[in-house]
Formats: sequence, C-alpha cells, structure tokens
Amino acid sequence: MKNKPLMFILSICIVTLVAFCFPDSAQAKDCTLRIIGWEGYMDQSFAKPFEQKYGCKVVATYAGSSDEMYAKIKASKGKTYDLVTASGDLTKRLYDAGLVEPLDLSKVPNYQDLLPTFQKPPYNTFNGQPYGVSIAWGPDFLIYDKTVIKSEPQTWKILYEPQYKGKVSLPDYPIFNADVALWNGYSNIFELSQEKLEQEIKPKLFPLRPQVRKFWNSQGELAQLFLNKEIALAWGWPVAIEELKRANFPVGATIPQEGTTGWSDSWMMIKNSPNQDIAYAWMNYMLTGAAQKQMTEITGYWPVSSQILPLLTAEQQAELHLDDVENFYNKIHFWETVPNYDNWVALWNEFRGQ
Repeated sequence: MKNKPLMFILSICIVTLVAFCFPDSAQAKDCTLRIIGWEGYMDQSFAKPFEQKYGCKVVATYAGSSDEMYAKIKASKGKTYDLVTASGDLTKRLYDAGLVEPLDLSKVPNYQDLLPTFQKPPYNTFNGQPYGVSIAWGPDFLIYDKTVIKSEPQTWKILYEPQYKGKVSLPDYPIFNADVALWNGYSNIFELSQEKLEQEIKPKLFPLRPQVRKFWNSQGELAQLFLNKEIALAWGWPVAIEELKRANFPVGATIPQEGTTGWSDSWMMIKNSPNQDIAYAWMNYMLTGAAQKQMTEITGYWPVSSQILPLLTAEQQAELHLDDVENFYNKIHFWETVPNYDNWVALWNEFRGQ
C-alpha cells in the first residue's frame, strides 16, 4: 500500500516521456505542411511517401496564376502557407514585398546535385542570398487536336486564323502579353512600357479575342475543353498534355518557329512559417531521383536534379533535354518579374472584357 503513490508517479512519468519522444497518431496529424502552387507539384503519388516517412500531412492549394498566389500569400500575412512554387515572374515580387525568407542550403543537402543551370540562378537569388530551390522547368506549348489540325503548326499565328474562331483557349494571365511581343519580333519582351503596350502590343493582341472560346484557369480545365471538343488549339503546359495522353486523346504539342516563353519554378519559404524544418525536408525530398521521376511522369515538367539521370533511359533524357540542358534552356524566354505590371494587367483586363 505504501508503494502505490510512488508507482503512480512513476507511471505518469513513463507515459509522459513516451508521449514526448514518440508522438501518437493524433499528434502526427497535427503536423501539416501547407503549400500553395502550380498543379502537379504536390501530387499524392509522391506526397504520400513523404507523409508516411515524416508523419506530416501535405496540404496543397493549387493556383492558376502567379497573380493568384501573390494575392493569397499577401492577404494571409504569412499565416496560411509555408511554401510556394514560384515562377520567375513571381519570385522577385515576393522578395520585394518581404513575403519570403532567405534559405539555409545546408538544410537541403540534395541541393548539391542540382544541375549547374539551377544552382543559385538569378530568378531566386537576391542580394547574393538564395531564396529558392529549383523544382522544374519547361516551355509554354502550342497544344492542338490532331483530328482537327492534321499537320504540326509552324507558327503561333495559327491562333488568328478565321477557321479557328471560338476554338482557342488562352490562359487568364497578363504575362501572355510577352508572348504576343515575342511572336512579333520583340527582343526585350518583359520590358514593355505603357506606351509600347498601348500602341504596339494592343493592336496585335486584340484580334485574338474573337478566337477565344474560354480563358483557362487550370490545366485540368484546359484538358477538359479539349476532351469536350470545345477547342482545337491552346497555349498551355505539359500537365494538360500528359492528362490528355492518359485519356488517349489525339493531342499534339509543339514550339513554333517564333520560339516560346517558359517557366523555371522554385520552392520559396513564406516568411515566419512555423513549419520550417518540415518545409526544408520537403524541398530536399523533392530533389531525390525518385521524387523527380514521379513528378515528371505525372506532370510532364522537366526535372532539375542529376539524381534522376540513372533512373532514365538515354531516350528519356533526350526527351527531357537533360542531355543538352544549358543549350535548350537558353532558347526559352523565361518569365521575369515585370516592373510596370499594373500596366500589363490593365491591358489584359481590357482585352478580356471585349
């Protein structure tokens, strides 16, 4: 009887110690990694193994544009998200607004296996400090229905052809102004003044409006437009192409003679994220060969880590331009942060509202 109080205290101590050292399932469920970003980057095929390993739930919020991501991150004041998948038109905006943290790359050991092109690139490195870890890259494609367009288009100008009136889909995204500039021979396509936008780009952009069936906000939406035979042509990304291939749709995709714009995306840490350790673990995990391969298979996005190379055939490496990364990379006009973006938005809204 005299030992019961002592035994009770010891039992409580042991239970407390075990609970502290080995969190139960309820505690594990409290761990969440909140990511806002582009479709496909948090797909369950590779998110689930991460969740099982770390006991932490990946909560994905998909966005249709960099503008949407910026607005949501700014409105949340750093309380809603831990990471963002930022393209080159967003990275500096987030940095300039003080919405992201500089990164400690010692916590991302797989960073050393990034292909040289993606180590401390200018689009995610500011003031000499790394603010991002590259995820994937790729071009913006001219996507088409092979049953309607019998031969591969050679020019983006096909979008203007009268027979495709109401059969085109474009992104609801002001960065598209740069594509119109590119098709018309401009070199500095992300440096378009208000005057140039109004007097030179507008007359080239506005004739496209009658061609547009719908402005897409997600790649799933774009794929469905093709599947429903509502459209025959679109400006889009590999995610839609892969989705259409899985549906056995006769999809074609090409980069016409004028060239194309593109994106090189980065994980960026939202300032004051309370989940930084697990966010670093995620960034490191997503550079493993296995995760990069799964991401590529699901999305069609092109990988950035050399760890994927042993997992691919020579033919697959060539398809992803991993045998010639630097040369092909330099042919794409990658999105940049636009200094007078408000002017771009104003022109786009006028175009949309016609």
